[in-house]
Amino acid sequence: MDSDTALAFSRQSTTTNPQTANQITELGRVLNAGIKNVEVGGIQQEIFEQIPKQHFQEMKRLAEITGAKMSVHAPIIDPAGFSQQGWSEDERKESERYMKLVLDKAHELNPKENIPVNFHTTIGVPGSMTEKARPTDRDYKDLTPEERARGEKITMVYAVDRETGKPTPLKREEKDYISGKRTFTPQEILDNINRTSWDQEKLQLMSYQISKEKLQKLNKDIELNPEYLRLVLHQDNEDERREFSRYQSQIDLHNRQIEEHDKQLDSGLNNLYHKYMKFKDKGAEDERTLKVIKLAKDISKSEDEEYAKLRELSKRLPREEFSKRESQFLEQRSNMMDQKLSLLSNLPTPKQFVTTEDFAKENSIKTVANVAAYAYKKYGEKAPLLTMENVFPNMVLSRGESLKGLVQESRKEFVRKLVDEQKVDRQKAEKIANNLIGATWDVGHIHHLKKQGYEDEDFIKETKAVAPVVKHIHLTDNFGFTDSHLPLGMGDVPIKEHLKQLEKADKNAIGVIEAGGFINQFKANPIPESLEYLNSPMYSYDAGPSWADSRDLYGSYLVGYGDILPEKHFDTFYGGGFSRLPKELGGQSQGNRSRFAGTPNQ
Repeated sequence: MDSDTALAFSRQSTTTNPQTANQITELGRVLNAGIKNVEVGGIQQEIFEQIPKQHFQEMKRLAEITGAKMSVHAPIIDPAGFSQQGWSEDERKESERYMKLVLDKAHELNPKENIPVNFHTTIGVPGSMTEKARPTDRDYKDLTPEERARGEKITMVYAVDRETGKPTPLKREEKDYISGKRTFTPQEILDNINRTSWDQEKLQLMSYQISKEKLQKLNKDIELNPEYLRLVLHQDNEDERREFSRYQSQIDLHNRQIEEHDKQLDSGLNNLYHKYMKFKDKGAEDERTLKVIKLAKDISKSEDEEYAKLRELSKRLPREEFSKRESQFLEQRSNMMDQKLSLLSNLPTPKQFVTTEDFAKENSIKTVANVAAYAYKKYGEKAPLLTMENVFPNMVLSRGESLKGLVQESRKEFVRKLVDEQKVDRQKAEKIANNLIGATWDVGHIHHLKKQGYEDEDFIKETKAVAPVVKHIHLTDNFGFTDSHLPLGMGDVPIKEHLKQLEKADKNAIGVIEAGGFINQFKANPIPESLEYLNSPMYSYDAGPSWADSRDLYGSYLVGYGDILPEKHFDTFYGGGFSRLPKELGGQSQGNRSRFAGTPNQ
């Protein structure tokens, strides 16, 4: 579609007022204006849940008798599981359950087709802050090769601790070193945080090991002391017995401290291994790393076997003999832990801290796939179409590539679940995934890149990237700094160029015109302006005039008054109608002057 091609009215949609639960009245208002596609719903959960279930049935009836098609805008929740307190798996599961509820309600509106249900990718979790980068910029030389290739500078990312779920901002910074200034990118800072955290874990364990070795040396020194050796053999008087007891007490104290250090080491080693396995870079383990893990497991297995033998001996051996065997085991176990520490210290640094972008994607994939699998199991191939909408570009999963990645990876996980859990043929599962999971692309939201120095060509690149997975479109205009929701053509969003790219991927996607800001401010219908901007044909046949021509249209005999009764003739010369009366009297006149020689309407 080029900039002169029309977007048919049959592919345009508009929204109800999402701030009210009275969606029946809102739907009736929109249908009365002749709209054929309507997006219903509420932005807030409280409002959405105040819509009675009977109202969904009534809205379905209204749509059927008018031939209208509907889509649903779901309340804003976070599919990944973020809240104001950070991330939690419980929060993610709650979002998943709520998304299932929304799909159930949406299915009631149109159980015969895949009704589109639109979810935001996030409640507002910050992702990466970027700026447009040009070779003429003063700091262009400080950019990484990847940044230069992309033509953008990353000024800040948010990282999240996968253990606690707490996000932290990482800002690009320049430091003064003795050798000169050095710039650290957010990614370099993130990598450093992971290394430092991992090294601190290992250093803590090594400190236990060093303390233990010092205690063992003290014991060895005592045991090799000639005086101690003499007293072991001969304690002829009370003084010698007290002296021997003093030496023995020191050894016993050191042994208890060694045992305590071994407990800390054992706990720490297990925690170190747990963190590595939980946060490792999946798929990046080399042969050496796998060998280290196997050796550590073998040592732990031997340790468990020796301990089981000791427990058996405790039932048969005399106490004195058992104590001797126990001391030998503890010494052997201590050596085994030293070996495990030596091995695990060589494991590569796991990614405990990751960007919010990666973390949100990982968890959103799980949620989207689970929800889609639930809907398919319940409704089959008529399940609702789940579409994920980009929010503002500095938020997670809201750029072209990142949103496409979310959809594609969610489809893969959905296919895996259908094949493994519902025993669906893989080829069929892939087709179902493409039909039930997609993206909603909001051209007004991506336009907010303008605040960071981006230009029209950059916005179109974003659309070009995401176009292959787009199933639903939100059309709205603004000037790039606030989400003003103007009618199309009243801001500077290059909407026709966006549509040109989207048209290449899907010629059936519905474009929802979101112009609530204009309605609220001016109490006027935004549809005529949008029809004119989109060059929509006035009639269903292609040869007819478009709404863009309507201002200069001269009617024929078959249309309106035609040549026989031209309205303008009566309006101008004879006043053959009420159109020239002032508005107060039911006419269309804007001023307080009559059609005659400037005399006021009295």
